[in-house]
Amino acid sequence: MTGRHSFILAVLLVIANPGSADELLMKNGSRLVGTLVSASDGSVIFDTPYAGELTIERGTIETIITEEKVTLLMQDGLIFRDKLIVAQDDTLTVLGDDQVPIQFAAADINQLNPEPWRLGEGYKWFGDINTALESERGNTDTDELDIDFESIWRSLEDRYTIRGSWELDKTDSEKKKDQRKLRTKYDRFRVDNPDEYYGIQAAFEHDKFADLDLRTIVGPYIGRQFFETVLLTMHGEVGIVYVDEQFDEAEDDDYWGSSWELRLSSAIIPKTELYLHSDGLVDYSDVDSVVANTTIGIGFPLLYGFKVAAEAKYEYDGGAVEGVDDTDETYNLKVGYSW
Repeated sequence: MTGRHSFILAVLLVIANPGSADELLMKNGSRLVGTLVSASDGSVIFDTPYAGELTIERGTIETIITEEKVTLLMQDGLIFRDKLIVAQDDTLTVLGDDQVPIQFAAADINQLNPEPWRLGEGYKWFGDINTALESERGNTDTDELDIDFESIWRSLEDRYTIRGSWELDKTDSEKKKDQRKLRTKYDRFRVDNPDEYYGIQAAFEHDKFADLDLRTIVGPYIGRQFFETVLLTMHGEVGIVYVDEQFDEAEDDDYWGSSWELRLSSAIIPKTELYLHSDGLVDYSDVDSVVANTTIGIGFPLLYGFKVAAEAKYEYDGGAVEGVDDTDETYNLKVGYSW
């Protein structure tokens, strides 16, 4: 039996022997008392009265003891709701709705107490909004304002995403930077392989001091959800896009090209979020005119959904008009809210 399967079996072995509260017995000998929220092969979410919800790596846990009935999501999509389970050797027995015992192997279990959307019940709505504000007074008065947001609606079948940002810098009351971006996306997951999806996007960008009045990007793409757990999420996409660029001074342009997106977020270090976001465009008629944006950051939760993050952003536009820098670097300390 694999480590994953033996872990889930260890969880279920003790369900039929209820105690006064749920417990985690750790491999280092410590003991946590609280309420089991959910468990998968990668992590366990455990709610404690003294520290709130904790996300704990599965490999650090020896045994879970729970007194409540559980909901099981099986590998084949079958769902057992609010059932007591009895374990014997390497098999598990659950009473079906007709009270007839059903036996299966521990390897057949996908998740314990999964979120409702994973059971096909509606959408999960999550996202965040962040802001960074800097004001400096002296020989030169400088003001900087950065705002970004992301909102996602996720179900088993599809996903809607909208994200945007606005960067505004002033020196002695004169604008030095005015950049705005908005991107909307729709993803449809494949029935035969739910890790893969296809979608369509529409994006709009404005950068006054790069002479860019409006860049419009539309087109389809294919993607893969490599990970989607509490500890690690990661997806990658490639697509074909039509790009229309309207400039204030330079000649307008339009072209066909390719787009890419890579987004990774990890909570493997307790009480932190490490993230990497990258996206860009390649012009088929001029591959040197690549547009690439990369953001690297680390965030720390505060209270009630609020957080603080340190972030570095690198933006490259190989097709920038003459007299405009093709590279822009931004370093921020941001305060935000996640839901």
